[in-house]
Amino acid sequence: MSDTARFALALEALEGVGRVTMGRLLAHFATYDDLLRYPREQVLMRIKGVPRSEALVATLFDRDAMHTPFEEAERTLAHLRALHVELVTVRDVAWPAGLNDLPRSTRPSLLYTYGHREALAPACVALFARPPVSPASFEQAQALVHHLLPHAVVPATGTVHGFDVVVHKLCYAGQTGYPSLLVASAGMARIPPPMRPVISATVKAGGLLLSPFAMEHGPFEHDDKERALVLAALAQTCVFFEPVPDTPEWRAMAWAVEAGRPVFGIDAEGHPLPAPVHPLHGEVDFDWVLAAVRET
Repeated sequence: MSDTARFALALEALEGVGRVTMGRLLAHFATYDDLLRYPREQVLMRIKGVPRSEALVATLFDRDAMHTPFEEAERTLAHLRALHVELVTVRDVAWPAGLNDLPRSTRPSLLYTYGHREALAPACVALFARPPVSPASFEQAQALVHHLLPHAVVPATGTVHGFDVVVHKLCYAGQTGYPSLLVASAGMARIPPPMRPVISATVKAGGLLLSPFAMEHGPFEHDDKERALVLAALAQTCVFFEPVPDTPEWRAMAWAVEAGRPVFGIDAEGHPLPAPVHPLHGEVDFDWVLAAVRET
């Protein structure tokens, strides 16, 4: 684990340090020692506008006050090592650059990962669905996965629905397993038990489980919105199966369109896709998805 991960965990333990504040601090200071090399006034300037910033900077420069947060960080790191969970920070080479396109309020600075980081591939397609999905769309989703896998494209989904389970089973089943990516909407310790065999098989096939949440966080319904945004940001191309308004999937689709990601979809009855989304009419369009991944 990097010194940046240790610093990030210590920051998480401080009162008043949320996602935005941590992101701003890590953007300027890779480690705690790095921060201490600067005068207090310069550190304060770099987090200008943060609530109670003066009190926070005073704490950061108080080595005695920071002793306990760093002790907690060390215990957390030891626990994560025992579980084979690795942290990736915004300062690490392995950090997925696409996450930096997210708004600061929803952009993580720390990821919990279990499995093979190679699955954070430059060719990733995120698949989104929220049951109920029609049998025809479900079949199209499976056919698309089959079409993409031989081309070294990594499919990615959440970790909640039966749709997610089927996508990953298609990847790891058979003699030749293919890697896939799972993005959790809670801390890894809080993932639904029925998903655990799927996660194990996915990792054995070279895949990766990823969460932007601390191990014991959640599950909370509102966090699924963040999961959907993170999933969209990780991928080069997004495909939505029957999305409907006022859902995490619809919000992720709107963000992906605005961010300039290639977006494909099959609309739900009564809920037409926004104009920039390319409709999937059948397998004849799958090569367009593949081409979009390669060109991004």
